[in-house]
Amino acid sequence: MKLPKSWSEIDVLQFKEIRELYSIEEVFAREIEILSALAGVSSDELEDLDVSEVSNMLNDITFINSEPSKNYKRDIDQWKFKPLSKLTCGEFIDLEYFFANDYIKHICHIASILYRQHTTNEWGQLSFEPYEFNPFERYDLFDEYCINDIYGIIPEYLSFRQDFMDKYYLLFNEEDGDEDDDNKPMTSDESKAQAEQKSAVKWGWERLLYSLCNEDLTKFKQVTDLPLVLTFNMLSMKKELNL
Repeated sequence: MKLPKSWSEIDVLQFKEIRELYSIEEVFAREIEILSALAGVSSDELEDLDVSEVSNMLNDITFINSEPSKNYKRDIDQWKFKPLSKLTCGEFIDLEYFFANDYIKHICHIASILYRQHTTNEWGQLSFEPYEFNPFERYDLFDEYCINDIYGIIPEYLSFRQDFMDKYYLLFNEEDGDEDDDNKPMTSDESKAQAEQKSAVKWGWERLLYSLCNEDLTKFKQVTDLPLVLTFNMLSMKKELNL
């Protein structure tokens, strides 16, 4: 029974499957299912083995307890990693959705946004394909690549995101109220204001885009295609100048 020796032998689809198996609470059942996935055999076959045999097999796959390589490839076949500094507003919003909803499960959706077809114009400038595709229709293009090829885009984006959120902190965080008021009973107006604030958070991105469109949804595509940094610089200016 052949088992992989490192993440370099694991493709993205297998990686996602293994990570999903960690949700199994019973330790032995989880270990058997992981071995089954890695060896490509039925879990029933493994359950018939001696405990010592299973233990030896587990010792051979200790690499799964660590992260895959963070040194991702910037070029994979016809795909090139788009620099995060060149993200558009629409790309950033979609990435935020996938990162907020289990980025391991959605790693291929994330890859489909960040890895793009590209060309070089007559002046030697690199140009990426426009974001006119649906990540849900394209994610399976990355399932068969080695997980080491793309895993590093996760910590790369998380680092970028932290720096971005820090830079535009005031746009993402409203001023907190007085902590001493937390236990005070709220008036009907205060309760209404709190409910409105929760709704504003829930629909934050939609409200932002609606505002940038000047309430004209025919301009939605124009807004989502704007450079992310330019968009948030303008929003910061409007907030600071109270425009």
